[in-house]
Amino acid sequence: MRYGVLGPLAVWDAEGRPVRVPEAKVRALLANLLVHGGGPVPADRLIEDLWASNPPGGSTNTLQTKVSQLRRVLGREQVVREPAGYRLLLADDVVDATRFQELAVRARAHGEPAVKADLFADALALWRGPAYADVAESLFARGEIARLEELRLAVVEDHAEVRLTLGEHTALAAELGTLVARHPLRERLRMAHMRALYRSGRQGDALQSFEELRRELAEELGASPGPEAAALHRAILRQEPQLATPAIGSRSCRTNLPAPLTPLIGRREAAAQVLARLDPRAPARLVTLTGLGGVGKTRLAIAAAGDAAERYTDGVWLVELAGLGAPSDPDDIAERVITTLGLCDTAATEPDLDDLVGWLCRAVADKQLLILLDNCEHLVESVALFTKSLLSAVPAAHLLLTSQEALDIPGEVVHPVSPLALPELTDPQTVARSSAVELFVQRAAAAVPGFALDADNAAAVSTVCRRLDGIPLALELVASRLRTLSPQELAARLDDRFARPDVRVRGLPDRQQTLRGMLDWSWQLLRPDERTVLRRLVVHADGCVMASAQAVCADGELPAERVPDLLSRLVDRSLVVREGDRFRLLESVAAYCAERLAEAGEEDAVRARFVRYCTESAERESERLRGPEQRCALDRLNAETVNLRRALDLAVARGPAGYAVRLVNALGWYWFLRGRFPEARRSLRSALTADADAAPGARRAAAAWLAGVELRASPGDAAPLPVDEDPTDGVDDPVLRGRLQWFVGTGLTGRGHLDEGRALVEAALAGARAVRDRWGEAAALVELAGHGPAPEGAAELGAALFREVDDRWGQLRATRSLALAAEHRGDPVRTERLHREGLLMAEELGLWTEVVETLILLGGAALADGLVERATELYERALSVSAERAYHRGEIRAEIGLGHAARLRGDRDAAASHLHRALAKSRTSGHAAHAADALEELNLLTRA
Repeated sequence: MRYGVLGPLAVWDAEGRPVRVPEAKVRALLANLLVHGGGPVPADRLIEDLWASNPPGGSTNTLQTKVSQLRRVLGREQVVREPAGYRLLLADDVVDATRFQELAVRARAHGEPAVKADLFADALALWRGPAYADVAESLFARGEIARLEELRLAVVEDHAEVRLTLGEHTALAAELGTLVARHPLRERLRMAHMRALYRSGRQGDALQSFEELRRELAEELGASPGPEAAALHRAILRQEPQLATPAIGSRSCRTNLPAPLTPLIGRREAAAQVLARLDPRAPARLVTLTGLGGVGKTRLAIAAAGDAAERYTDGVWLVELAGLGAPSDPDDIAERVITTLGLCDTAATEPDLDDLVGWLCRAVADKQLLILLDNCEHLVESVALFTKSLLSAVPAAHLLLTSQEALDIPGEVVHPVSPLALPELTDPQTVARSSAVELFVQRAAAAVPGFALDADNAAAVSTVCRRLDGIPLALELVASRLRTLSPQELAARLDDRFARPDVRVRGLPDRQQTLRGMLDWSWQLLRPDERTVLRRLVVHADGCVMASAQAVCADGELPAERVPDLLSRLVDRSLVVREGDRFRLLESVAAYCAERLAEAGEEDAVRARFVRYCTESAERESERLRGPEQRCALDRLNAETVNLRRALDLAVARGPAGYAVRLVNALGWYWFLRGRFPEARRSLRSALTADADAAPGARRAAAAWLAGVELRASPGDAAPLPVDEDPTDGVDDPVLRGRLQWFVGTGLTGRGHLDEGRALVEAALAGARAVRDRWGEAAALVELAGHGPAPEGAAELGAALFREVDDRWGQLRATRSLALAAEHRGDPVRTERLHREGLLMAEELGLWTEVVETLILLGGAALADGLVERATELYERALSVSAERAYHRGEIRAEIGLGHAARLRGDRDAAASHLHRALAKSRTSGHAAHAADALEELNLLTRA
């Protein structure tokens, strides 16, 4: 049995099914025993707690009746009578409150912020409401309720602080407001909220929150805020740099490798060998780990790459290729790498990105980095071409690959990954030294708390590991079976299973026969509804959240509300892996389930539901991208990128009609915000080509998106749109049409076609006002204010409208226009304040080229005011972000600024060094226009 006290009292059986506990007094009795954590409670104490000052006649007999009722529900052996009183038998981790505290301890001990955040989130997710909600008024529960609530609030504060380091301040600013109002005197919670407000550009609200804290403390306690809160208040007043948003992906976070939740078993020697081959000075720069599915290639690769992280100054990056379809070419792989390295924003500044591999090679030409390409076996040809191009152009780059077969190209070092070592004998000490046994015992102990290797089970465990050939995935799958079988019974089942000829699959090597047999057995032990969910999950290319699993797996025979419970059982059986809020199939399990889906004849129906869910989900998120949920919507679409690409591929290849065009229309604005113009152009073209039966209005909208993308991503000499043509003609939705007129018009303006662009933006403004689209009106006003004559107060009105709809990207655009207007009016104080507000917004949205440009503007303003040291700091920040993001234009301009600052300090050597670097970079990176600026500054230095 498992017990839930973090909310209304709940009981579940071993299969996760709810168990009803009848009658209020029986539930109160169970709650009382749980409050005491499995310790004995005297009978007279129970009587007092349950009936207070009004015990029934014959109260001892009445209590025994309630105990008997409870035993009928839980099992007689679960409630025992001892001399000291009644006691509830509780194994480890069967009470959600215990699990909550264990997760909190693990989170606090972990060093990786993303993992800490996931663990804290998992802990808080266990809460279903106020603790012991059924007995909240009972005296016996009040102390425990107060203790658990204090623990919960401490975890909320821990979680908030970690999320602040991960840049999630916008969501926190909204989420913590209600909690702060409920607990106004908790200074740590208040400080987290103040930081979130400040980083969200709401400095005034952050200061107001501090004043509320000061007033509450004075009125309630006659006290003042503590020194930490007061220091934070002063820092916000001064806008101190350390309060700025952490640069996610900056040099302090040079890897995206997942932190392992369990130790690497049996691979210490192999990890050391791979690590030695990953030395940046090693002559071979391509290492491929090969082996059958389920043998542990990815786990070994991540461990070795993590150990090598400190050797690579520009980071170690995991790029998952399993979600790419077999027809993918080297540019598709390059696009995945560009996205992983966080270079989409930089790539969007380039006029032509038809050759993504070439652009990536130029962008990272001077980087020292290690890229781990995982699951390459279905893309061997394309990966080989990509690898040769990258290693030829980037001398300090190293590649680590996992694949079931080698690339077979010059310079490749192949490292075969074998199964874990098998036990030679059956005595416990000898068996324990086997790595296969070590993994099995660890997983078994996780499934059955208290399980350990001993003299009674050593022979059976040895048999299990040998029968499964030491294949890690097979061992993990079978370990969960110890919940219902003893080791001896499990070994006998395996002997019987693998002795039968019908489990052999012709043409497979012996070890693959073993894994196949293990998967077959795991499949046959599942109930029909569990098999249904498992095989249908395979349509997801990159895991899924619960909502997607329900939408895809449910049908007329399987209700959506049953999917969470079935998915939980599959996780318990190690057939599905849970990572945060996502559920994934391991590579070998996915391949197996794909076969089962085809056998069931469900491929078309499941794929259609997947395409429909992805399309409708993208349409919902598209609306949220223009309001207060913008950052959260961006994060959700980032997480679903691979699934959305799979859905588009399926919609293009197989229909149903209309969905391909609907999907690209939903993703158009997301692609723009993330700078993913190559993906947008390719996707829009393929949808328009394949989905000829889509609604005419939807096709016209997709064509308009494509026109705007082409204007931003095509070479400078490409032909513009015909000046007498409005590409939005025929778009049915007037709101969408106005926004698309703005999108195409701003693209024309950016290409120098000012009159044509202005005409479309003015049409967009008129259309937005006609349908009361405040976002469209704001966007058009801000654009007109930035280019030529505009209506009086256009920038101010646009900024006010963007604030009203709470669109952070729009507020950033408006802030830039207001800052330029203030600069033209000669108001340096307002100009700097607006640029700093824009800097916070750009950092929040991850618009790193905008961050660099703003830092350079601020550096120039500081130099103009004679603040040389402050300017130097700003230019150094700009240089750091530019180098991290391969933004060569930013690097050049930052080096020129640093040279100027050094000259003003009188440091001629430093000035010359910065300017010569700027000159060299401008000539090698295709930004020769900036060479003149560097030469001019060098001339000033020579004359000084």
